[in-house]
Amino acid sequence: MLKPNDVDFIDLIKGGVMKIYWANSIFSAADGHFNELCVKTLRENGYAVLNPQENTFNQGTIECNANEVFSKDTEMIQECDIFIACIDQETIDCGVACELGIAWALNKKLLGLYTDFRQFRKGEGKMYKNPYITGCIKSRGVVVTNINDLLEELKHVGKSK
Repeated sequence: MLKPNDVDFIDLIKGGVMKIYWANSIFSAADGHFNELCVKTLRENGYAVLNPQENTFNQGTIECNANEVFSKDTEMIQECDIFIACIDQETIDCGVACELGIAWALNKKLLGLYTDFRQFRKGEGKMYKNPYITGCIKSRGVVVTNINDLLEELKHVGKSK
């Protein structure tokens, strides 16, 4: 798998391939594995994916400072064509919410991925999502419920790019 520091990855980005910033919580093993699966799928479908989870300081093995995290992640958001936010968390990850606001301010195309089946329930069991977050995403894109729909939406975005 190509990583942001790989020469081939950098060449791919420079080659005019659509660049996606993948935003999701990165701190649990479950989130990490889900992110790896989604990023792999996107890359296998021809997209260059900027994934902050792959930054050395987000591996949990070295110390980092807040300025470094903010600067690198913001640089990646500035570089992307499309910003995808996974909003499956009970409450959206605060870093993802901040990144989403930056992407919106930069006029990026926004997509949301919301796979939690509780969104389809009625009444008490329904999963609530903050309408400010979903409204932000929908102001520049859509929220989809699975990776296949995400890939389909990306095909349409690519035609309008």
